[in-house]
Amino acid sequence: MKAMSSKYDGKKYETEYSNSWLITYSDMITIVLCFFIIFFTFTAEEASVLYHVKEALTSEVADLSDENQRLLEEKESLAALLFGLEDIELDLVQSQETFIRFLRENHLLDRVDVIEEERGLVIRFRDSVLFGSGQARISQEGYMLLDHVTAKLRTIDNAIVIEGFTDNIPIQTNEFPSNWELSVARAIGVARYMIDEEYIEESRISVSGFGEQQPIDSNETNEGRANNRRIEITILH
Repeated sequence: MKAMSSKYDGKKYETEYSNSWLITYSDMITIVLCFFIIFFTFTAEEASVLYHVKEALTSEVADLSDENQRLLEEKESLAALLFGLEDIELDLVQSQETFIRFLRENHLLDRVDVIEEERGLVIRFRDSVLFGSGQARISQEGYMLLDHVTAKLRTIDNAIVIEGFTDNIPIQTNEFPSNWELSVARAIGVARYMIDEEYIEESRISVSGFGEQQPIDSNETNEGRANNRRIEITILH
């Protein structure tokens, strides 16, 4: 009985041992399958990430291209503007040179001063050339001088500023309570003549009066006070 039992147990052991490799093989197949699933899942996710990166980069490149195009257009526009300003500046310089030559040829430079300032060309008249003492009415001699000087202003398009100045000797009349009123009235008189008689557009002209506030010479001498009493016509750049 024992021998038979032993033989029987051996066959059972052999059967169990001979089938154990199937379990190992099945586990290996499962592991490999899991590996491929993980691999393909990772690849799909990686492809999705790369796709989004590509789309973002493409969008950035397009934005940069648009920005470069805009900057190029602005650069071209700015260059055109600068060339235009250079042409305008050249025209103004030529106009001023022509005007000074006109004054010289008509022997007017000994009766007016011409000063080149940053804002424009200044034509300076002493008050005695245009007005009587304490008066704002232009004299006959003043009309003749203005006629020669301002006639040339019709040939250019620049804006014009007319400014009146006095010395520091007080004035107090019914017509002019102070030097400020006198300086303004004189500047307005010159502007009105240029508009009405020389047909210069009113839109080009502005008028100011400063009284004694902006002297160009000392008010301690007769000559200095005479220099301070003046009308300035400025042809703006």
